[in-house]
Amino acid sequence: MTEIHAWAKRDEFGTTLALIDHGEDVAAVLYAVLTQTAYRSRIERLAGRALSDQDIERLCSLAFLHDLGKANSGFWRRQFPKMPRIGHTEVVGALFHHSVPLRNQAVVRELSDLIAAWGAAEHLTAVMAHHGRPLTSFSTPGAMSGSSTREARRDAGWWRPIDGYDPLAELARLVSAARLRFPLAFLEGPPLPDAARFVALLAGLTTLADWLGSDTAHFPLVTPPGLSRSQFAARQAALGVTVRGLRPLSRAAPDSFAAAFGFPPYEAQEKAAAASLGAIAALEAETGSGKTEAALWRALALIARGEVDALYFAVPTRTAATQLHGRINRHLARILGADAPRAVLAVPGYLRAGDEDGQRLAPFTVLWPDEDDNDARWAAEAPKRYLAARIAVGTIDQALMAGLQVKHAHLRAAALSRALLVVDEVHASDTFQTEILKTVIGNHVAAGGRAMLLSATLGSAARTALLGQEAPSLALALETPYPALSGSDAAPRTVTTGGRRKEIVVGTVPLIAHSREIAVRALAAARAGASVLIVRNTVADAVAVQQALEAEGAGNLLFRVGDVATLHHGRFAAEDRRLLDTEIEAVFGEVDDDQAPGERRGRERRPIVAVGTTTLEMSLDLDADLLITDLAPMDVLLQRFGRLHRHRRDRPAGFEMPRAIVLVPEVRDLSPLLERARHGLGPSKEGRGIYPRLAVIEATWRLMEEHARIVVPCDCRRLVELTTHPEALDAVAARKGGAWLDHATCQEGGRVADMALAAHHRLDMTAPFTDLSFPEDETVRTRLGADDRLIRPEVPFVGPFGAVVTQLRIPGWMLTKAGPIPDDATAAVRDEVGAEGVRFTLGAVEFRYDRLGLRAG
Repeated sequence: MTEIHAWAKRDEFGTTLALIDHGEDVAAVLYAVLTQTAYRSRIERLAGRALSDQDIERLCSLAFLHDLGKANSGFWRRQFPKMPRIGHTEVVGALFHHSVPLRNQAVVRELSDLIAAWGAAEHLTAVMAHHGRPLTSFSTPGAMSGSSTREARRDAGWWRPIDGYDPLAELARLVSAARLRFPLAFLEGPPLPDAARFVALLAGLTTLADWLGSDTAHFPLVTPPGLSRSQFAARQAALGVTVRGLRPLSRAAPDSFAAAFGFPPYEAQEKAAAASLGAIAALEAETGSGKTEAALWRALALIARGEVDALYFAVPTRTAATQLHGRINRHLARILGADAPRAVLAVPGYLRAGDEDGQRLAPFTVLWPDEDDNDARWAAEAPKRYLAARIAVGTIDQALMAGLQVKHAHLRAAALSRALLVVDEVHASDTFQTEILKTVIGNHVAAGGRAMLLSATLGSAARTALLGQEAPSLALALETPYPALSGSDAAPRTVTTGGRRKEIVVGTVPLIAHSREIAVRALAAARAGASVLIVRNTVADAVAVQQALEAEGAGNLLFRVGDVATLHHGRFAAEDRRLLDTEIEAVFGEVDDDQAPGERRGRERRPIVAVGTTTLEMSLDLDADLLITDLAPMDVLLQRFGRLHRHRRDRPAGFEMPRAIVLVPEVRDLSPLLERARHGLGPSKEGRGIYPRLAVIEATWRLMEEHARIVVPCDCRRLVELTTHPEALDAVAARKGGAWLDHATCQEGGRVADMALAAHHRLDMTAPFTDLSFPEDETVRTRLGADDRLIRPEVPFVGPFGAVVTQLRIPGWMLTKAGPIPDDATAAVRDEVGAEGVRFTLGAVEFRYDRLGLRAG
């Protein structure tokens, strides 16, 4: 049926929702969000004052008008077959453009006068950006001056009457409906708060309200009989913020840490809840020391004090997120019982809420195991909603996108603002990522959010940068205690942790380029009864060692999934990575004798050799007798050393003490790597690479030569500071001289360039909203060089371990020869070769995927 009035939504049966009714829905949701959730305190903090009833009604009136662009005649005509798809956001700018006569129309003058009286030019601009990016038609120069004259005149054409439909009359009806719904907003009164951060948060909350108000599960197109749409919307909005998990969590906290977790706390865990730490807390402690429980205890304390209302646990990798997700769910169930919120796994490609997995049937349809419509499932169904979850565990990238100029950044930042943001495994990451993380934490804390940093290997320069403090000298850094608890309002203090004192026998051997000799050493240890982990810096080197082991007749000593010999790295499909993670924890993890055999995470120990890359460094519960590792930065090596003797158990003869063999180049000179990176060490042509800063590698190698044994945690602070502090690295370059000074200069230039790039791409919430202009190509990455592509095969195929593979992540450098790859590109599987995998092409490049992972050629 033809709709003569402005409409907002339409289903496949021709049923429409009037534009006024959709305005009622979204305004009602924003009203509920601003009056019934923790977001009220966040927006008032940024406003710099309490919001009056009139302020609330004016903000909700703007939300009522958020889709006013749908009144345009082009959008109205979309109900008819074969009509062009005219939008409804940028077209609004034409109403206020100085060169278009529309601004003299009565309803436009009325709206302009209202916006001026409310001081709401920036606020309207933010509300109109509810699709996730600032609109160019509202950008500066001049608030609401908009697009070019040509574009404004083109868009103005859509506000002329057509076929008996009058868009300006419909706009007048919409404004009148808003006036009727929120009469207090239209009375005289002081202007709205105009702080830029306040406006930025409004942008994100309006998008959230639009999403909830567009959810047909709660806001069907047809209003039930006997209710006005206003009454119905208010009722559904109150229900919606409850069902979608936006109402405050219960503040009832366990009586003690022991009551919550079932064991007494270490000092670090108990003190982590202290209010005196400030808005940002930092816990530096060795691997396996109970940092996760400390963070969760802090979250419970902050919730009890009303400081936060949610938790986002950010970790470096997808593997780490999946591992931690299960652990957090188990803790929640123990602490809060059957009514505990279910943690969302915030990793694209997964659909997991609590311990349940959903199945995507269509772009916006997910099948869950039962009909329970809980808040965790809603948040889990779309990556853009992850940060709106009560509890979520995901990658750091999801949080970093709240600090970049990418679509829906304001929504992400707004949703996150009520949470404790825990950033796990923080270390000296790349400059670009660190700068964006500083932006995220700065915006988050400014809104009243809280953050906590966890690390085993955080240098003082990185810690103080993230805490917003001045970096100490090297001498003072070396005096900083470890393990330590500190915060934005508290200097580092010594704390006891659950970590064990561990003395590690360390030796360097010049075999980094000799795969066969590495394999021989590993097999000798395994044949003596040891479980051996080999960690290489690159996938190519890991594959070479795996092939050497097989050539040496390793047989049943090899790591396997089922009966397939394989290795562990990041170039496996997600379906296969889950199998790899499960199996490597089963053979290297802890055996709990109190559990039934079928429930054990680990199996009875047997001699074994497993090869992998950086995917083995963290998060996985691995316990090896011997570690063989490539030379790497000291903070990375300490993470790898954490895989040694992780649990208390009997060790084979000769391996009673933890032992690490560090593989180094044959010649004691890293200078050749200044020109050409090898084995992940040194800069690439672009100045980047896996571990490009050779001063760090040189300092690490020197310390390895000086220390035949390393004691954890006693030596950790000294080892990390002497290999990460700028003074220490400058001393290395000065001592080496020549090309090393040039390399240091180049690396510093690259660092400055990365800082400048981060400044260019970061989301500046202190800027007027009309100054914002996001890039159109969406190529901004959370980590430089992270230009991987998720590619789906034309037809899913069975992978080497029996799982059906639905998508593959291909590193960007592998695609450089493939030419431009469309966003919807699929892989053409050319040849299935059974247990040996498949071959497929993408562009001009051929790939192979088998038990050794993804490879080119």
